[in-house]
Amino acid sequence: MKHSLEYFSLRYLDMWLRHDRLYHESMNNGTREEKLISIRKAATYYKVARNLPKKYDEGIGCVRYEPIVKIIDKAIASDFSGDTVKSISKVQDKISKAYGDRGVLSITTKLLWLKIRDPIIIFDSQARKALNTEDGDLLGFYKAWRAEYSMHSKAIAAVCAKLSNVSKYSCDQTIATPAYVKAISAQPWFQERVFDVYLWHEGQ
Repeated sequence: MKHSLEYFSLRYLDMWLRHDRLYHESMNNGTREEKLISIRKAATYYKVARNLPKKYDEGIGCVRYEPIVKIIDKAIASDFSGDTVKSISKVQDKISKAYGDRGVLSITTKLLWLKIRDPIIIFDSQARKALNTEDGDLLGFYKAWRAEYSMHSKAIAAVCAKLSNVSKYSCDQTIATPAYVKAISAQPWFQERVFDVYLWHEGQ
């Protein structure tokens, strides 16, 4: 491990404050325009915009990422409570069809996580490399991710339980009060994202 779990927990706290928190709030409660802006920012931040060529939205008279908003807007948490991988694949197929039958697995999981969070797991190339799974094999990735996470979950939970003690080192202390950090860092989705950041570094 190149860095400590404490490092990854604080790193994700800053990612949440600067990025994921804003995208999540907008995708659930924002206006159409705010959702479009958030998806554009998320696609840029997570470096997946290149997989969604403009010729498939602006090129046919749509606003940039409008097809994405229409698809993601319809996704609700209960859709993914059963066979999560199958449900993700259905959304992936819709986005792929809207953008020229391209490979959109990574961006599908990222956007679904930003809207719904649990039980979505983000499929990322660096995490896939760290877990040594096949490209495009979402089911295999899910199984490997869960198995590996189970070996780290107690340590991550322990680190997150102490995160509020160092909230003064976060990027935005007006939001990240000790009480706020204590509350969100206890959430399973937050702890899973700490593990994601760890995997991204391991897969570099």
